[in-house]
Amino acid sequence: MHPLKSIFIWMVMLILLTGCWDIKEIEDVGIIVGVGLDVDSNDDNLTMVNQYVVPGKIPTQQDSSPQSVPFQNISMTGDTFFEIIRMNSLESNRPPNYTHLKSILSSTKIFEKERADQVLDIFIRDHEFRRTTPVFITRDPVLDILNTEPEKEVFPAIQIKSLSENYQINNKNPKNLTVGDMSQYISEKKSFLIPGVSLEEGKVKSSGAGIIEAKSSHYIGWIDIDDMEGVRYMHNNVVGGFIYLKEEKLKEGPVILEIKGANTQFKTNVQGDDLKMKVQVNISSVLAEDWGLGRNVFKKSWKNELEEAANETIKEKIERILELAQQEYQTDFLNLSKWVQIHEPKYWEKHEKEWDKLFPELDISVDVHTEITDFGTQNFNAK
Repeated sequence: MHPLKSIFIWMVMLILLTGCWDIKEIEDVGIIVGVGLDVDSNDDNLTMVNQYVVPGKIPTQQDSSPQSVPFQNISMTGDTFFEIIRMNSLESNRPPNYTHLKSILSSTKIFEKERADQVLDIFIRDHEFRRTTPVFITRDPVLDILNTEPEKEVFPAIQIKSLSENYQINNKNPKNLTVGDMSQYISEKKSFLIPGVSLEEGKVKSSGAGIIEAKSSHYIGWIDIDDMEGVRYMHNNVVGGFIYLKEEKLKEGPVILEIKGANTQFKTNVQGDDLKMKVQVNISSVLAEDWGLGRNVFKKSWKNELEEAANETIKEKIERILELAQQEYQTDFLNLSKWVQIHEPKYWEKHEKEWDKLFPELDISVDVHTEITDFGTQNFNAK
């Protein structure tokens, strides 16, 4: 080979095979897995908590010795979140990197003080924040929750994210609400719920949801965990979970039905200027546990009593959440306006601007149909 040709090939290889010239060691990158948003109790300024990963302290399978926590929470206050992010350089030489952010935890106080659309602005505008990041809300101090060492996860931020991932097996858990979901609700000027978490006996748990009202874009109230079942049916996202039929409903003893499928349909009817809505819920279930020792399972149509008790139980839960929405908060956080807009476009076009006044008086009826399709290994004749 000609010497000049050989030199040329080597020069090309040096250019193309430069390696990772812009590589950064993981220890030098401030990886943020969780963000907490709160209000400073002393001066009422904004507070932002960044949960940094400490790579050297992440436990490994080979190392079974006790380790210090693999995360560090840095809390700072300021007038804006962008200012706070840049001020982190005063406490750490690792600039915060949010591309691996797992969850955002906000306090109810911050949404009482500031509008949700203003708080959310930087998380939509900045390219490092992803719209798929889930958002949560708490009535407890945000820093206390982010400082709580999780039992099953390495980082509190991941523990928080995992709470609402069990929505498929527990119909009390709210479904994840992402930054993108919040942005859509806000742009459409609709009220919505943010999944809630709380600190109970040193453990972080799923705990209902916080209500953000459309017009004010502020936090206005809380839905307790026991009322979330009604929300899930009204949001038509129940895919699993269970129905607990109390002893008051069944003389022979309580029963647990496992939900195998559920579907909620909304039907509307307009007569003149009056709007009525019917909520139809159909549930498929199996008998998971029966404490009724005296139950006559060989009696014809014996399962009818269980199905009727289930219908009554679910109807009460739905009517309870409708009462909270229409009477206590007078806010359509169940997003029923969507079905009016779909089924009654002319009515919606005429009354859209006064929906907040019409919603509390909306005539809503509820009908539930539960069917038990299986009885496990005790497959009795239930005809």
